[in-house]
Amino acid sequence: MTHKPIVYPIFLPHAGCPFQCIYCDQRAVTSRPSRSPSQAGISLSFREQFGQLLEHLREQQRPGELAFYGGTFTALPPEVMEEILETVAPWVYRGVFSGLRFSTRPDSISESVCSLLGRYPIETVELGVQSLVDEVLVQSRRGYSSESVSRAAELVHARGWRLGLQLMLGLPGDSPAVFLASVVKAVALQPDFVPIYPTLGLAGTQLAEWHQAGRYLPLSLEEAISWCVPAYELLFRERIPIARLGLHPDPELKKPGTILAGPYHPAFGYLVRVYWWRERLNRYLQAHPELMRRGDLTLYVEERSLSEVVGPHRSNVRHWQEKWRFREIRVKGRAGQLPGDFETFLN
Repeated sequence: MTHKPIVYPIFLPHAGCPFQCIYCDQRAVTSRPSRSPSQAGISLSFREQFGQLLEHLREQQRPGELAFYGGTFTALPPEVMEEILETVAPWVYRGVFSGLRFSTRPDSISESVCSLLGRYPIETVELGVQSLVDEVLVQSRRGYSSESVSRAAELVHARGWRLGLQLMLGLPGDSPAVFLASVVKAVALQPDFVPIYPTLGLAGTQLAEWHQAGRYLPLSLEEAISWCVPAYELLFRERIPIARLGLHPDPELKKPGTILAGPYHPAFGYLVRVYWWRERLNRYLQAHPELMRRGDLTLYVEERSLSEVVGPHRSNVRHWQEKWRFREIRVKGRAGQLPGDFETFLN
């Protein structure tokens, strides 16, 4: 279950950010300098990237959202924010882009900010929520409460913009139950999509220092996957797309010494979906013991889900065979099968 519109990103690391978050090193996740930029530096970086993007689009001819990532867009100096929006809006009206998209902090969305933004073709607002549990927000020094998130979500909905709620698991004060409670609260805010990222200890961050001092214990890869599976199930049931599971595999992250600790895997989302399928079929087979009276089972799924259902090195198939005593399990793709759904057939 994914949500992947065409997005053309412009990265403005730390631009508008009131401080550096305990887990944040934008240099590592965007391959760009991590120091807080000046007003002139923000404008220059924007103009350079936007010019390069327009050159690229002359060949692509595929309209998509123009997105601003890496900082707190609505906390930019008003004159800088308006300069950027005045520059890009005409390209939306010409059909080069389908709309504008940005990420920002929940406490940086207000009525006055929305009034300014309302003059431009905004399409999507992604709030860097990280958690909707106040204890985690306090321990993670986010500087706002879950109530701030609710107010921000209401403002975005009132403008008719698409709402994204970015969540993180494994922050200080987090646990499997706390993270799932955060996802439940996020669902109640009716987002259009939810990206989920595991917390990593990146070099140069406060979190890495806490880890080295023994004040913070990051999740293992296995723990992070197990935390995400129930969240994935909940969002699947509520039909809320997961825009991304895990950080984009940027080359900077692969450099030695960048990730000091934490559950990084370039195919993190794939692994979560593999285990989600494993548990999903286990629950189904437990509820239908009559299926075990036959020796063979054929499972029909959406063709694009085949790899996730089978698992790496057929690990899911082997698991189901051993657990439920099937002689053989065949997994087949079928056109028209809905994403995440399946049908069984006894041979």
